[in-house]
Amino acid sequence: MRNGDRFFVNNDRGELILAKLSPKGYQELGRTALIKPTTRSGNRRELGAVNWSHPAYANRRIVARNDEEILSASLEKE
Repeated sequence: MRNGDRFFVNNDRGELILAKLSPKGYQELGRTALIKPTTRSGNRRELGAVNWSHPAYANRRIVARNDEEILSASLEKE
């Protein structure tokens, strides 16, 4: 999800990443655990579980879910 010159990126490990993307490449600015991955990873044996659900973004918040919970977190600067 684009936010100015930065992007919010979610991965299958349940992490939220803040990054800059450009023709020159990827620059990671920060990363945090957002939600616990709970879905069996299938053939990806190095991972115990993954999170396949796509998050929703609205009103400066992110809403994410797994097989056990749903959460809403602020994306505003503190």
